[in-house]
Amino acid sequence: MLYAIFYKEWIKTRWYYIIASAVLLGFVCYAALYLNRVGDLAGMKNLWDYFLIKNDSLISIVKYIPLIVGIGGAVSQFAPEMYRKCLKLTLHLPCNEYFLVGSMMLYGCGIMVAVSIVSLTILFLTLNGILPPEIISGILQASIPWFLAGVCGYLLTTWVVLQPVTKKRILQAILGAFVLRTFFLTDTMQAYTPSIWIFAATTVLTALLTIISLNDFKEGRQD
Repeated sequence: MLYAIFYKEWIKTRWYYIIASAVLLGFVCYAALYLNRVGDLAGMKNLWDYFLIKNDSLISIVKYIPLIVGIGGAVSQFAPEMYRKCLKLTLHLPCNEYFLVGSMMLYGCGIMVAVSIVSLTILFLTLNGILPPEIISGILQASIPWFLAGVCGYLLTTWVVLQPVTKKRILQAILGAFVLRTFFLTDTMQAYTPSIWIFAATTVLTALLTIISLNDFKEGRQD
């Protein structure tokens, strides 16, 4: 059953995720090449001094891309289900409703996590030859919250899209925006290092919010 659900979701969203993932990886590669270029022009010593003095990761071009990809993924996956009333048919399958929707969300989260890991790996491999390990670690730690925001944005958007009551949907969207704002408060390297696990736990817990929208949908609540 899980394989069938994943296959159905892949058929529905494959082109979005292929294009969106290519765009995200393109921005990551550009950021890595930009650092290489700056190092060639200004000299690696000056680049290292900049990191040490300014404490800026210099890859802020990537900052909001994972979030945009995550939000778009949830919309492309669940908005057609709601618009075409297909979710009702899905929930009538001989299987637990929470398992069905959870499996659909697991598919999207899995893609977001996989693309995030590939992106961080590209950054690490590209910068490994030109920057000290301490600076590379700082850059990666500064960017991890951005990629977690992509997964969290996917989950929060799913929570909003599956909500059948407009007033609740607006309230949920506002609350979701406040949660996501905390992932982008600073670009300073290692500023979020002590909080990475908190961001990770927040991302996991947001998956449970979908139960609220799913219960409202099952009970037939409308405007």
